Amino acid sequence: METMFFPRSIAIIGVSNSPSNNGRVIVENMERFGFDGIMHLVGGRRDSLSGRTIFAHVSEIPETPDLAVILVPASRLLEVLEACGEKGIRRVVIETGGFSEFGDDRKDLEGEIVDMASKWNMKVIGPNCVGIVNVENGLILPFYPLYPSEAGKGRVSIISQSGGLVHDIIVLANIDNVGVNKLVSIGNKLVSDENDVLEYLISDTDTGIIGLYLENIADGRRLMDLARSTDKPIVLLKSNRSPGSREIARFHTSALAGDDRVVDEALKQAGVHRVRDLGEMVDAFKAFSLPPLKGPSLAVIARSGGQAVLSADSVYLHGFTLASFSERFFAMLSEKTRAGVIRRTNPLDLGDVFDFDVYLAIIEEALREDGVDAVLMLHSYALGVDFQPSVRLMSGCGELVKKYGKPVVFCTIVHKENWTAMHEIKDLPVFTYVDDALAALRKSLDHFAPRPDKSTQTVKYSQKRTSRSRLAKGIVPVGDVFGLLHAYNLEVADYRIVNAMSDGLGEGRNMGFPLALKTASAEVLHKTEQGGVFLGLRDDAGLEEAFRKLGKPGPYLLQKMVPPGCEMIIGGRNDPEFGSVVMCGMGGIFVEIYKDVAVRVVPVDEREASAMVDDLKGVDILKGFRGSRPYDIEFLVDALVNVSRLLCEHPEIGTLDINPLILFGKGEGGVVVDAKLEIT
Repeated sequence: METMFFPRSIAIIGVSNSPSNNGRVIVENMERFGFDGIMHLVGGRRDSLSGRTIFAHVSEIPETPDLAVILVPASRLLEVLEACGEKGIRRVVIETGGFSEFGDDRKDLEGEIVDMASKWNMKVIGPNCVGIVNVENGLILPFYPLYPSEAGKGRVSIISQSGGLVHDIIVLANIDNVGVNKLVSIGNKLVSDENDVLEYLISDTDTGIIGLYLENIADGRRLMDLARSTDKPIVLLKSNRSPGSREIARFHTSALAGDDRVVDEALKQAGVHRVRDLGEMVDAFKAFSLPPLKGPSLAVIARSGGQAVLSADSVYLHGFTLASFSERFFAMLSEKTRAGVIRRTNPLDLGDVFDFDVYLAIIEEALREDGVDAVLMLHSYALGVDFQPSVRLMSGCGELVKKYGKPVVFCTIVHKENWTAMHEIKDLPVFTYVDDALAALRKSLDHFAPRPDKSTQTVKYSQKRTSRSRLAKGIVPVGDVFGLLHAYNLEVADYRIVNAMSDGLGEGRNMGFPLALKTASAEVLHKTEQGGVFLGLRDDAGLEEAFRKLGKPGPYLLQKMVPPGCEMIIGGRNDPEFGSVVMCGMGGIFVEIYKDVAVRVVPVDEREASAMVDDLKGVDILKGFRGSRPYDIEFLVDALVNVSRLLCEHPEIGTLDINPLILFGKGEGGVVVDAKLEIT
């Protein structure tokens, strides 16, 4: 991958001297950015462009280029790839479009591209992309014009599935004086996907912050592993947030742990920061360009009381605290300002102080405070007379950031006339809105917080095929589901499977009343809604009447009634991007109404399972709310770990619902009452 970004020579294939030719635009981009290697131009016939020879065929190039970028019609692509392979070119960027993004009928051609790449052992980015931007060496492959003034050099590198968004991110980052380093458009990612590029950027010493825009995730587990392997902040914007599961009507787990919910939780597990839009992404880049935030205590300094009050609300909304200032700090204020002008509070309202040099001195004194982790400065200024002092203030704040190694989060409403000048101040990102600034700063606090020591995790299994036999496809009979759960140390309420009422009456007397009777047909997934459940049957007559009312053919599930407790749900499903996930929540018939669930990608150990329980809004009920008895949370945690192991060792499980699992009082355990399972 290194050669993809730092080729000594490159073949640009699909060039002509026509003013509208896209290949020509690439050549002009490379010239503007001063590409430090050799460019070889290839077109349909021998010609020239700005004094450079355009070769008619790849074979005419006098050397073997390190990299080829291809912009020819899709119908000619295989022919050109073959020529590149014969020439010895092993790294290719295919910018040509017209493949599966237009329709499934183009997938055969994509398959042929993959085969061709395999034949010649080619590393390929694309097709349907704008290639690579590397401001380090002037490798600028998009086929739209770019200029050095648009792409200031910095530490942010981008991976995007969309070529157009590469341009948008460059523009937005440039507006906010965020420097970029390497940008890659991966397109249809037939051979190289986001993880291949991410692995390189993690190792790249010139990349400090990584952003991704994805429409789908090629290998979610590899993405998680890569993110966990680095301290570099990774910010991800993912589209396609609408529900994707077709099983919502069949399994509770599919409804509650939908595709996008899984993405959210998986990214949190891996320490990836998910954002909703490009603006939030750039705000995150700005926050991460500041020194790491070491704690939540903020000093808030504002030029008006209204700003101070609003900022205090935002501080608490995003989980920060207002620092307590020392007497030394207030003594300094008394020296620098007139008595009675500034109240001894945080937020600090600068009131009638109009000396911008005093502002800078106050900010510096706040940064010197041991109890202050960052300063939030809310600055407003009058057009004209205040502009240059404001520029000096902001530049001074940038110097203080470097001096003290603490963030200064500078928020100001910039006048239209000053917009460009204000956002080009070096070493200090500028935010407009306090709430956006603190949301971004919160990502920094979360990212640099101490992480659990992975060596303390107890999970020793992974999602791989074990010696256990693979389960057969389809809906699994309830008796077999209970047997499988029992094999994974999940206790199931005493039950019998019977095929006729006569057998059920005899088994009922042997088991002892009270009993529950349910249909055990694999075709009936929601028993209660379809009249397939009778509870609290206390004698032969009641059981016989229930059989007659059930009216459905066997098999039947006859089950011992269990003592009352707290109804929980534990579930699992196979996510198309992240593999098996486990879910738990408050259960029973209201599970899809309250939707109080926690989701994790497996494997899950005791620490992670405990965190899942703590994530539930109903956790206070489990712990004993207002004097009510607490429930056996330790049993629930163990059950989650066991279900995680089941899902890891049987990745063929499509969906699993354990609902309800009845949780008894603390130390009394729990029991599975009902479950359903589908193998895909």
